[in-house]
Amino acid sequence: MRLQVQFLSRRSRIHPDRLNNIMKYELKCSKCQTSFLRWKHEVSRIKDISVYTCKPCKAEQARITKTCPVCKKNFISFKTEKKTTCSYACSNKHFRVGKGNGNWKQDTYRSTCFLYHKKKCIICDESKIVAVHHYNENHNDNRPENLVPLCPTHHHYVHSGYRNEVQPIIDAYVKNFITEL
Repeated sequence: MRLQVQFLSRRSRIHPDRLNNIMKYELKCSKCQTSFLRWKHEVSRIKDISVYTCKPCKAEQARITKTCPVCKKNFISFKTEKKTTCSYACSNKHFRVGKGNGNWKQDTYRSTCFLYHKKKCIICDESKIVAVHHYNENHNDNRPENLVPLCPTHHHYVHSGYRNEVQPIIDAYVKNFITEL
């Protein structure tokens, strides 16, 4: 620490008792070795001048780099934060998906169907609204080969007098699916 005296102007005459109030001390950051001028009252607040660090270095020490488990991007977080993802969108994907989530429906026939089949009607390729049909009409049999994705219209065809229009396509799909397994 080096004492450096700065005067407000060259012509001003300052009483020696007031000289203490306008003096600045030169401090060096212990990390980046940058010099800073500080007033006496600022220096008196610093507990240990030998380990003084400037504001940018303190901010750098308080942050750490983490990797988002969802999108694999690096992001900066404070050490005290318990943040594990880079954004709200990634957080929703990370914490609201899978068996650890409260909304998880354990092995429902719909989730089983869409794990093995595309979420679209096998007849018309409708993908906005898709129902699941039990091929052998046993609702307790949730094997993937018994579940067939259909749009609501074609699902009604199967359970009505128009079954003969869609049943051959469904039979061919199920036969093809079983041979691929």
